[in-house]
Amino acid sequence: MRRRALGAVAVVALTMGGCATTAPAGPPAAITQAAVNRAAFNPTDVAWLQLVVPMTENAVTAARLAPEHTASAAVRSAADACAGSQERLLARVRAVRDRAGLPASDVHSGHRMPGMVTAADLVALRGDRDAGFDRRLVALLRAHAAQLVVLAGGEQASGADAETRELAREVGAEGTRQGELLPKTA
Repeated sequence: MRRRALGAVAVVALTMGGCATTAPAGPPAAITQAAVNRAAFNPTDVAWLQLVVPMTENAVTAARLAPEHTASAAVRSAADACAGSQERLLARVRAVRDRAGLPASDVHSGHRMPGMVTAADLVALRGDRDAGFDRRLVALLRAHAAQLVVLAGGEQASGADAETRELAREVGAEGTRQGELLPKTA
């Protein structure tokens, strides 16, 4: 009976907007540890971690294009500040994701969601220069920042893991700061 319960825990599915993910299978000890780690996290925690990581990774990638594509010192400075603070938070979010026993893969790859800088957005950014680049980058980073605030509020209200809720508070505050930091006109 216990093996059956552990097997059921090993295949945990989260459905969010049509997205389904499963926990990786492994040896019984790994499954047991994953089950123990995952028990502290509810579906809101899992969804938040699985969404914020790729959203932030892509936003950082976009921001890091600024030095080569913008002629605006204000956009370059804001993009650098945003990328730096997001990278620091991203390391912490990844650590919590790992503690939750979640896969490192992007379960939202190819999905178009608010605040998500997509692969197509990155291709377009790489082809833009100067004012066109600035408008596109600032719009993408603003949308990312606004969505971080929304997602952080949801995690804080409905998440179960205290560390994840606290991290969401910090991510939301950073999203607010990032939104204020970006130039009003690009």
